[in-house]
Amino acid sequence: MVSGFIASRIVVLALFCAVPAVAADVIPLTAAQKKNLGIATVAAGTQRVSLALTYPARVTLPPASVRVAAAAGDALVTRIHVQTGDTVKQGAALVTLSMPGLADAQNALTQARLKSKLAAGIAARDSKLFAEGLIAESRVRASQSEAQSARASLSAAQTALAMMGGGRVSGSSITLTAPIAGVVIESGAEPGQRVDAGMTLVKVADLSKLTLEIPLSTTQAQQVIVGQTVKVSGSSASGRVSALLPQLNASQSVLARASLVDPQKLLRPGQSVQVALTGAQSVDNLVVPAAALVWKVNMPYVFVETPQGFSPTQVQVIRRNANQAEVMGLTAGNKVAVKGVAALKAQWLGE
Repeated sequence: MVSGFIASRIVVLALFCAVPAVAADVIPLTAAQKKNLGIATVAAGTQRVSLALTYPARVTLPPASVRVAAAAGDALVTRIHVQTGDTVKQGAALVTLSMPGLADAQNALTQARLKSKLAAGIAARDSKLFAEGLIAESRVRASQSEAQSARASLSAAQTALAMMGGGRVSGSSITLTAPIAGVVIESGAEPGQRVDAGMTLVKVADLSKLTLEIPLSTTQAQQVIVGQTVKVSGSSASGRVSALLPQLNASQSVLARASLVDPQKLLRPGQSVQVALTGAQSVDNLVVPAAALVWKVNMPYVFVETPQGFSPTQVQVIRRNANQAEVMGLTAGNKVAVKGVAALKAQWLGE
């Protein structure tokens, strides 16, 4: 096998050496050499191409799909009802906390509720007596003022208890519940752990509301518009482009964000996928087979046939898929090599 490979390389080199290279930008080649090396060409041309080429993308979880259960005050975790990956319904128990101040807050609310009810009753009775001419107006005003003060105290007590956390309360314990139906994506506490106010204990996400982030070059981004349809390769999931972020990311790409509907529920946040962007609009683009592209220092080139041989020509790839590529840097009708490209590249780079 090795001897055969060496013999093949010798034949290729012999064919090229028959006509010495006279210019760095042209690989001289006779018709016989072209035939012996199996080089075939096709003409680059314009054609109506729908915006449906494939791009890499990443499935993401939008912040609006996530809810957090957090400690509203210093507390002791007494029980964890769920673990990461569990599916929960809205209102399902997540974590139970022991909070010393909870019983006092409940008692204060009960007292405030009773005082407010009593003050409201007195104010109503005094209003009736005043209407019958049995008491002075000042007494009615005083009782109404007491009722307003009691209502304000009740509101403050309700706020104080609400700040201790939403959930099911029993004595000095509170069980935090799921604010939405979804999947537990994070559980950051253990029974017996003391937690501070504001500490996140459980995160619940609605995985039916996912998004896609599609990194595009600045040239590719010019071909994408908000509202275009996005289809995930190998899946029934689809969506629409919702935004093109105005700033470049760390890799100097423009991020296109798209909504995502996944009927089969096969996609997961963080998953890498291939997506096709399609749209009603079509544009004229210069198209070459993807097999014609070669790279030198991460820059794309094609070998354009000339009367003297083949000229390595740098192009700008607008978009590409497995079969074809839309490029800039060529003229319609240019013939580019699509077979024997490896041999041409070896001669060009002196390999």
